[in-house]
Amino acid sequence: MSFRAVNIIATLAVVSTLAAEDRGDSLYLDFGTALQAVLTNNADVTEAKFAWLSESEAATGAYGKFEPRLVGRAFKETAERPGALFTETKEEYKIGVQGALPTGTEYNVGFNQATYTHSDYTSELYFGGELRQHLLKDGPLFFSATNELEQARLRRELAYQKYRDALNDVLEKFCDAYWNYYYADRFLASATESARVAKDIVEDAGKRLKQGLLSPLDYSKAVAEYSDRESARLDALDKLRGARLTLLLTLSSGEYIHDPRPIAMRPDLAPDSAARLDSLTFLDSMSLMHPGYLSQGAEVMLRESELSARRADWLPTVDLVGNYGIRSRNDKAREAVRNFKTEGKRQTVLAGGIEINIPLFGGVAERHRISAQKYSVRAARTRLMLLQAQIFEEYRILQNRAQEIREQWRYG
Repeated sequence: MSFRAVNIIATLAVVSTLAAEDRGDSLYLDFGTALQAVLTNNADVTEAKFAWLSESEAATGAYGKFEPRLVGRAFKETAERPGALFTETKEEYKIGVQGALPTGTEYNVGFNQATYTHSDYTSELYFGGELRQHLLKDGPLFFSATNELEQARLRRELAYQKYRDALNDVLEKFCDAYWNYYYADRFLASATESARVAKDIVEDAGKRLKQGLLSPLDYSKAVAEYSDRESARLDALDKLRGARLTLLLTLSSGEYIHDPRPIAMRPDLAPDSAARLDSLTFLDSMSLMHPGYLSQGAEVMLRESELSARRADWLPTVDLVGNYGIRSRNDKAREAVRNFKTEGKRQTVLAGGIEINIPLFGGVAERHRISAQKYSVRAARTRLMLLQAQIFEEYRILQNRAQEIREQWRYG
């Protein structure tokens, strides 16, 4: 069929579509409206969005590790012995503030009181603070104190890029479904017109056969041609129904799914201009924009952060501990309280030391966890390189295909 005939058929199809639209017999589906429906109703996009919001809340909640905590205790105990004249009592009170710092330092500031009545134990009151600095494990080495914050941030970034990736996939499916339906609709219009022309030819051939102007063989050929074109029309109609179902399922909107009217479209068919990017420019753009690449990059950084955490767990525990405060002790509870209130009778306490906890066999479990995490990091990096090559190849094919389509459009 010539290009002129194709253009005539396409024009007739567009005119018939616009006429149906003007009569209100068709459901006009604007591209922007359909796109908004997809973004609003698609389950994959919604799930990825909520996963991103969940990780965002978790990342903010990770700072709770450094939130100071108010701790307290009020405890009273009585003990009786057979034959004793008095009942032994113990009153214990404790209140203070505990917390941790990003430097790997733990602090505990507060007041303790343990007073005994009619007891052999010594009553004691103490007010002061204690600092514990982790030097190796849980210390500043490998950023142990802030590693949880970094992992939470990376998980949030990973969830965000997965959300963008889900958007990208859904938009790609929507564009395919939208334009497939448009193509199926135009193809059906062309097939319908072709079948109508063949039907007219058959009717005219029947008249000419009766007049003896046409042989039965030529009439049979005309009927066969009409049969083929009618079969092609029915196939095109079936493809249009399938394309409509795919499009409506992609939209995920009950408003469109339950509307029985045929869908009419009026898209902008002018080809867009696109600049061809060199390899380095494309890789730079991909590293800043492509959700799949950024998602895998966040996965690599997350696994590297987990590797740092495994290395920190392998380190032995070496802590510096020190405390400073004031204290009062006495066999009599009331005397201990009075001495604590009197500056000249209470004690000033300064203490310090070191605590260690070293695995005897070099941390067997931790060493194997480190090795396992190294393999995990290598796998993620390999996946990142493969994804980079895949995206670059897809971009190259897309550029070539876009150029071919522009050439076809220019000559068509």
